[in-house]
Amino acid sequence: MPGILQRWRKMFRPQLVMYNFGPDAPSGVLNMTARQLYNSQDNLSAVVNFIANSVAQLPLKTYKRGKNDERERDRDSAAALLLWRPNQDQTEYEFIRALMIEYLVFGCVYVWVLPDLESPSGYQARIIPTDWVNSTEKANSYAPERITVIANGNGSAIEIPRGEFVRFCTYSPGNPGGYVSPVSALRQTMEEQIQAGRFRRELWRSSGRLNAQIIRPKDVQPWTEPQRERWITMFRESWGAGGSKAGSIPLMEDGMEIKPFQTSFKEQQWAESIKLSREAVAAAYGINPSLVWHSDTQTYASSKDNARALYAECLGPILQMLQQRINNFLLPMVGAEPGTYVEFDLTEKLKGSFEERASILQSSVGGPWLTRNEARRDNNLPPVPGGDVLIVPLNVVEGGQASPTDTHMGQNASPIEMLVKAKKKAEEETAVNNETKQAEQDEVADTLGAFFKRQQKSILPKLLAGSEWWNGERWDKELADDLEPVLSEIAASHGERIAKAIGTDFVVDQIKEYIRATAENRASMINSKTRQKLLDALEAAEEAEEDFDRADVANHEFDVRSGAEALLLGASLAKTMAGFGSREAVQQAEQQTGKKRTVYKEWVTGANARLSHALMDGERVPIDDTFSNGADWPGDDSLDPDESCGCNCSTQIIIMEE
Repeated sequence: MPGILQRWRKMFRPQLVMYNFGPDAPSGVLNMTARQLYNSQDNLSAVVNFIANSVAQLPLKTYKRGKNDERERDRDSAAALLLWRPNQDQTEYEFIRALMIEYLVFGCVYVWVLPDLESPSGYQARIIPTDWVNSTEKANSYAPERITVIANGNGSAIEIPRGEFVRFCTYSPGNPGGYVSPVSALRQTMEEQIQAGRFRRELWRSSGRLNAQIIRPKDVQPWTEPQRERWITMFRESWGAGGSKAGSIPLMEDGMEIKPFQTSFKEQQWAESIKLSREAVAAAYGINPSLVWHSDTQTYASSKDNARALYAECLGPILQMLQQRINNFLLPMVGAEPGTYVEFDLTEKLKGSFEERASILQSSVGGPWLTRNEARRDNNLPPVPGGDVLIVPLNVVEGGQASPTDTHMGQNASPIEMLVKAKKKAEEETAVNNETKQAEQDEVADTLGAFFKRQQKSILPKLLAGSEWWNGERWDKELADDLEPVLSEIAASHGERIAKAIGTDFVVDQIKEYIRATAENRASMINSKTRQKLLDALEAAEEAEEDFDRADVANHEFDVRSGAEALLLGASLAKTMAGFGSREAVQQAEQQTGKKRTVYKEWVTGANARLSHALMDGERVPIDDTFSNGADWPGDDSLDPDESCGCNCSTQIIIMEE
């Protein structure tokens, strides 16, 4: 371990590197390195940066493949932690972006993977620039067995064996162990662009700034050489660049004339040269130039189609290459378990067209060719009970229609028969909307916010005085007393709604003990969390600096608790009480009537929902079970914040007579 880190520090120690792009730099593209071309050619830099940014923007997620092709998100393994934080200096985005730039510019890049006990993953990954690789030792014609690296060309030589690096490279025809930089095919095009630019600059530097020539009649008295030079000097100083008469019309003498002329040089056609260079660079990297540069012929429809094609035809091959190289070579190096794999999450780029994606998936699930679990598996989501059965609409099976989108009735079912079936199905179950009102969520949030403010006012003086500042028994009782009437009102409101739909009464007295117990339990959990957050914040501030303001730290934590966190807790508690009241109404109805009922809760997706929640739309489970994402109700605070925060989904209670 110390030896490996010592080698790394030796190679990556600070170096001073200077590049010369001034007047004394080599004038020709053919003499410039790939790195110099990237740094100096705007079209090449624009395309490379666009591709690198587009790839790096996609989250690279780690999954574990289980039985029956089930897929579980992996967040804690060494592989997942390494990709999330490759090293002490780079985030995942920065690492992938740098990797792509090296790959696209040079056609090859090496990633050095070495142990690091200070890293959460136990490893760190470092990009080795290709032009640092001084030599390679090949065991065969296909891959290097060992590479020798010299940082910036003037550091100490470091030898890295094959077991410590992963190589990402293009293919070199006739040389399977080599690579080819895409820049190689662009040198001639960029040379032409530079020459065209040089011609244009020289044209603007010349006197008169006119694409014209001055003609002096041959039958006038000839000039002496001093006269000729004097006139040329006068003309350039007056009408040339920076002259006192620049831009005005010159007055000719002795019958001299200014005659414009046009050259047929391609280099003079500057705009055409720029367009040619852009198209050539984009073609070399396999992307549509209109994705990087706007064109006059581009329309909204064409730009939309181009954006769709970017991650399919343009970047698809690159993404596939990265995934396969990481899965087959990098993951085994860090001890990944069999079945572990990484995948770029393309849904991040499809969020802008969420309605289209959700519509396609919903249509696929609703038709007789794809099950819900198959669709969920494609989106790396866990299966749901009963999700392996095809959902086939009744009009397809019994109506004689060939497709659920057909509008005719068919020969085997009349309109009356279809209406009878629909009425019978409606009579078998009662559906009641169980969505919590915003006012209910706000009432719980306001109650919590007021309590946190009162708690802050009482605790802060004791905390600053250094005396005992926490009285858990007092705070638990006060918060439970505050929450009890609010929670009871929400549970009763939803319980009465369900009871009315069934045709029974809802007895509030039967839920008093449960409501009190729930209020006490939640009060204890909330206060315990508040105390721990204060302790953690004070400890972190003390570690950061010896002299810190305890009041500022405590006030910040209470502001967060009484603000954003109170809103989240309020929404979760309100939805939990709404669910409890609905379930209690059904149980009371059975006691009152003696009639057994089966009760389900059905997930109803809200507006602009997460993709995972959109796929749960219509998911139905017994009322005492949890949904496929582990939640009892939408916004359940037992879930990760990624699943619960900001959730505006709701439930529908389905009551079926037995």
